[in-house]
Amino acid sequence: MTSSRNLIGMATAVALLAAVSCSAEDEAAQRGSQTGPLDGGPEVRESDQTGPGQHDDAAEDEPTDEPYEPSEGFEEIAERLDGLPGDVEALVIEDGETLLQLGDGSPAPLASVSKLYVLAALVEAVEAEDVDWTDQLEVTDQVRSLPSGTLQDQSEGYTTTVYDVAHRMTAISDNTGTDMLMDLLGRDAVEEAAGEFGHHDPQLLQPFLTTRELFQLRWGLPELGEDWAELDEPERRQVLEEVSVEDLEITSEDTSEHDLDFAIDWYASTEDIAALHRELAARAEGQPELQEILVANPGLADDVEDPWWEALSFKGGGLPGVVTGTWHAQSEEGTERTVVLLLRTEDTDDIAEHRTELFSLALDALIAGTDTERENDDA
Repeated sequence: MTSSRNLIGMATAVALLAAVSCSAEDEAAQRGSQTGPLDGGPEVRESDQTGPGQHDDAAEDEPTDEPYEPSEGFEEIAERLDGLPGDVEALVIEDGETLLQLGDGSPAPLASVSKLYVLAALVEAVEAEDVDWTDQLEVTDQVRSLPSGTLQDQSEGYTTTVYDVAHRMTAISDNTGTDMLMDLLGRDAVEEAAGEFGHHDPQLLQPFLTTRELFQLRWGLPELGEDWAELDEPERRQVLEEVSVEDLEITSEDTSEHDLDFAIDWYASTEDIAALHRELAARAEGQPELQEILVANPGLADDVEDPWWEALSFKGGGLPGVVTGTWHAQSEEGTERTVVLLLRTEDTDDIAEHRTELFSLALDALIAGTDTERENDDA
């Protein structure tokens, strides 16, 4: 049954999307968007009707077509996650009860899951009435980043709404859209929102990088990023001042899935991300636009039968050696289950297989102990 809150959200979203300046050609381009580092998740199937498909990896990485055998329960999920190469931090919580926990709870690299903190800062600004979902944002060369996404392909001066940019940032992990929002809100607002939305140590995210800055530090101007791990916060901010005056002269072809640099990323614990998801879901109760944005891409590895949830939000991420996937499900009765899986590995050759396994196990974690099943369980 569709709730009245969802009906309001869908109506509002339709009105907002009708107000944006996207042409029909742009919408088609969005559905066929490019992939690259900082992508946001697995392919979204046409049956989901949630928009463009994305893979959570570098452009040259090919996903595996071989499905993984579903697991039997949380014990097997934990065993198989633990069998992945590298460091895995995992957490599954339902209504305050921990159903699965793996790792020591240390902060881990997030890749594009960090975009949820930008969304959090936007929520704060909207609630303070400093920003409206219908406000216009402009693509400029100063905020243009690399894929994933579609906004990087728009010409200088292209405008669209805050809602549309936030929707793209979540649904297709649009990097340029992320940086447009950061330009609107200010870096300090995103850093402050991290604490407001439950990060246990917000200084780990300071300075909070734009996606363009990450690309510059890792591939465009690597001489400025080579000592990043050793720099303190003021020194890092000074480096970003130097980066800000340089043109972005690289393309996705200049990046590589094998270029490991775990220092230049955004860090949080599984507990931090679970708290972030829960707080965003709570704020969405009063903002139908936010609700529509959160559920834009379910990030599921397979279709499911009779999902127990009414709403499912997702944000994933990928950088060389980093695969992340995070979900928050809510039932009509109020049950909430949050799944956070963060993998860091030096095995970049098999990253597509590791990603497929991780997202398959995430789906198992979402439906374990419920009546919901994969549609291909008996295949």
